[in-house]
Amino acid sequence: MEKGADRIVTSPLTYLRYGLILLPAAADIFLQQLDYYGEYMVYFLLFLALTVLSRFVRSPAYLRAAVLLEMALSLWLCHQYGFMMVFLSVSALCVYLPLFQERSSKFWMATAHLVLLNIAITDYDPLLITTANLLFLFLAVTFSHIHRMNQKQVDHIQLYDELKRLHFQQDEAGRQLLQFAHQVENAAQVEERHRISRQLHDDIGHRLIRVKMMMEAALQVVPHDPARGMDMLHQIRDQLGQSMEQMRTAVKQMSPGRRIADDYSLSRLLEETGRETGIETELILHGMPYPLYPSQQVVLYKNAREAITNAIRHGEAGRVEILLHYGEQEIRMEVSNNGEVKETVAHAAVPERQGIGLSGMLERTQVVGGTLEIRGTAPFTVITRLPVYRKSEIV
Repeated sequence: MEKGADRIVTSPLTYLRYGLILLPAAADIFLQQLDYYGEYMVYFLLFLALTVLSRFVRSPAYLRAAVLLEMALSLWLCHQYGFMMVFLSVSALCVYLPLFQERSSKFWMATAHLVLLNIAITDYDPLLITTANLLFLFLAVTFSHIHRMNQKQVDHIQLYDELKRLHFQQDEAGRQLLQFAHQVENAAQVEERHRISRQLHDDIGHRLIRVKMMMEAALQVVPHDPARGMDMLHQIRDQLGQSMEQMRTAVKQMSPGRRIADDYSLSRLLEETGRETGIETELILHGMPYPLYPSQQVVLYKNAREAITNAIRHGEAGRVEILLHYGEQEIRMEVSNNGEVKETVAHAAVPERQGIGLSGMLERTQVVGGTLEIRGTAPFTVITRLPVYRKSEIV
């Protein structure tokens, strides 16, 4: 019911209250011919002391008692010393209006105050009584409005301070989170380096030692048994190829920030194929390229790789061409080669005659909603069609 006692009177009301006490009391000395100025000053100073001391009362119960005592003294002064003392009595509004939070409590307190004031000034002229009542009502409304405005200002200041404190806490939490992220990243890098070093030592290192031993053995065997020596050299070649693959894998894992577009790049696939096999390769783009979903990139890359592998292994192709067409509704990839077209491959689109490689291509394509087509006439072509989804269609 009560507001916090540590903020009894708001600052604007404090100035108004002291003005309503000091100015009328000083004017009353000159306007009235008082017989006992000393007695008047004693009562006035006693009222002023109650006013000042009430600002330092922290207990709500004691504050209510101080307000009632102040009201009683001000009403007695109104009865004894005339109309100017009404201002002293009205000044108590500055205390109990901020004290109570509920409107009903403020209303009943002000009503009781007004009734007691009318009892105290019963002997006044009717015009003065009417003026006193109007003055009381006007100042009550004014003080309530001032208190609400000041309370909003105080709330805004407190809200600003709270937001400022939360902003500082957020900045501190962000700095701690960033520091923790760096620590986690460093720990992950250290762990990854240890793992790669173990892989280099346990796999590639041991394989190279075995290759070295096989080379030494081959040097001893070739002069006496060339066939067996050549077989050992073939094994050494295979071992070196596997070591190179493991080395490439380790290097890829060490490269920072590698994107999926780099791992599944068709141009890189053709470049590596041409470098390793010596066949001619070409990538042709039609339409305006646009970003693809990672799943689509993976399907296109794996289908192209499988089609190139089949062209080299089964068709003995000397040239491979990839045509990538960016359309409005679909993206189409055609992988064609100039190799020999066998009858079994030409009819591979029939489900019961598909090989494992073509079956895998078909399954991958269907997972993302696409279709796979085999064109058996020369040049042999594998066509992958994938639907294109726009953001507006998804949302």
